[in-house]
Amino acid sequence: MGDDWQHALEVAERAALEAGDLIMGGFRASGSVSRKGKFDLVTEFDLASERLIRERIGTAFPNHRIVGEEGEASGEGAFVWYVDPIDGTVNFAHGHPYFSVSVALFREAEGFVGIVHAPALGITWKAARGIGAFRNDAPCRVSLRSSLDEALCTTGFPGNIAATSDTNEAEIGAFARETRGIRRCGSAALDLAMVGDGTYDIYWERALKPWDIGGGMVVVAESGGTLTRYDGSAADPRVGELVATNGHLHPEALDLIAAARRRAFG
Repeated sequence: MGDDWQHALEVAERAALEAGDLIMGGFRASGSVSRKGKFDLVTEFDLASERLIRERIGTAFPNHRIVGEEGEASGEGAFVWYVDPIDGTVNFAHGHPYFSVSVALFREAEGFVGIVHAPALGITWKAARGIGAFRNDAPCRVSLRSSLDEALCTTGFPGNIAATSDTNEAEIGAFARETRGIRRCGSAALDLAMVGDGTYDIYWERALKPWDIGGGMVVVAESGGTLTRYDGSAADPRVGELVATNGHLHPEALDLIAAARRRAFG
């Protein structure tokens, strides 16, 4: 099936790059911005980017489903494409360069193809089952760091943070005390991609959607990383809870999360 994944990867990469060019036309420029929630934004470029990607993927794979952030699910079949036309829309709308286009191909919890394209940064991460992971066409791997006090971590907050008690604050406090530092990109896709290329060692987050994390999950898996839920069970983009690490630090990351959540929630 390697040839099939290579073809799917090429289609996804072309679509993501084309979408990246489109949205860069609106970066740091005036444009229409709407609210989907108190802090959740959508721009005209989110909508245009998703339309473009859906058209390219739908033409190449008419028997696959497409599930995107901004539109209704379309198609049918076992294979599903997850599309985030701009992961990090708040960053994009504020002229911050940390946003990405994320495209992924899954069958249930199995990931086969992933693209995370950051047009303002000039970086594209890509991966496919059995082919490996790449950052700007150079092979990439997770880090070799094996001590928490050397780890650089990344995470995010739920979009509805004002309306939930499960805010991630307890976990952030625990990691801040035990690791070298925590960063927040504001794009789960970028967070995961940078675990895959060895920049970050640990990523964790809840209240996620499959289009947020699908592309990055494939990059991490193909770069030798480990992906699970908080309880250590198998990762699934449809569940919305994820821990991704370089593998060496995965048990310690799960222990920190569990201890923090016991203190916060009993």
